[in-house]
Amino acid sequence: MPLDVDFSLAFNDRTGKLFLGREIIATLGARVASVRYGRLRQFPRSDLGRRLAGRLTHWETIARAFEPQLAAPLPRLRTPYPTLHLDPLSVLRHRLQERDIVLCHDVGPLTHPDEFAPRVDELYAGAYAAIRAARPHMVFVSRTSQQAFHALFGEDYPSSTVIYIPVRQEMSATSVSPPADHGTPFLLTVGSLGRRKNQALCIEAFARSGLAAQGWHYVLAGGHEPGADEAIALGMKTEGVILRGYAGEPELRWLYRHASGFVLMSRLEGFGMPVIEAIEHDLPCLVTESSVLAEVGGPSTLRADATDVEAIAAGMRALARMPPAERAERVARSRAHLAQFDRERVLGQWRQLADRLTGDAR
Repeated sequence: MPLDVDFSLAFNDRTGKLFLGREIIATLGARVASVRYGRLRQFPRSDLGRRLAGRLTHWETIARAFEPQLAAPLPRLRTPYPTLHLDPLSVLRHRLQERDIVLCHDVGPLTHPDEFAPRVDELYAGAYAAIRAARPHMVFVSRTSQQAFHALFGEDYPSSTVIYIPVRQEMSATSVSPPADHGTPFLLTVGSLGRRKNQALCIEAFARSGLAAQGWHYVLAGGHEPGADEAIALGMKTEGVILRGYAGEPELRWLYRHASGFVLMSRLEGFGMPVIEAIEHDLPCLVTESSVLAEVGGPSTLRADATDVEAIAAGMRALARMPPAERAERVARSRAHLAQFDRERVLGQWRQLADRLTGDAR
């Protein structure tokens, strides 16, 4: 039996979820009967069409969660085949069943509602209530997310599987684009600027580290999310800090290849692909202790409490002053840890899961 896939997040999402969804659909190949984008079975060909379809899909999702009477005349979606949901929110538009599969990145909107826009927690609460009622097959991108989900919603599901996100092929490309202004040596953070990513505290930690007086820079690359204004204001007046904004793939590759260390001290992450990309580029990493970043980065990463500015500053100094022998040893151990994120290994796990859950013995 084949699968249908709801890939409605492709309308607007430009995060790692989009890249992962494309990879999953491509690797499942003939196992996929159809891909649904909202109520469409083909992705719109024009940008205007994409934006209109995305807006209508968003309105329906909001109505299902907050004003169900408005969406009542519109029947919930159901197909003859099991449906793979690449984001929990899409279940609100479907008649979810136990045979379906839901991919969960994290339950952060419920556990850390202050890190998200207003009412996002309520929206996801509705989606997870539907999941709890139907008890479908669950897939998680980390053990950390899996444990957090089951702590909230119990263990009685037909299956619960962890399949990591594969390393993106784009990072191995050869083309690079040096930024117009840069300073070396530098520590690097990649990720949307905002409260959740904790860059403001990291900028303060860099100021306290004393590294700027020794010629070091701290480069931050990423777009904006809630709380970005504080980080930007602080970065603009802190010596040695360079705010790159959103960086395209060629520029991002250059930054990874020329940095001396990587810092990601998020308060909350679903996975943390930038840590894997940094390890791929032989960078020692400083990450949030007891988090998914520590799980993804492995035992050779430096760790610090994301709320402790002095601990972060000490970690930055440790990255900058790390002896060559220690750096080589940490990089080697980190690269060995990367094997579990190998693209073919991860995508093979998706094929095996689809075959097992749909009874396909190919």
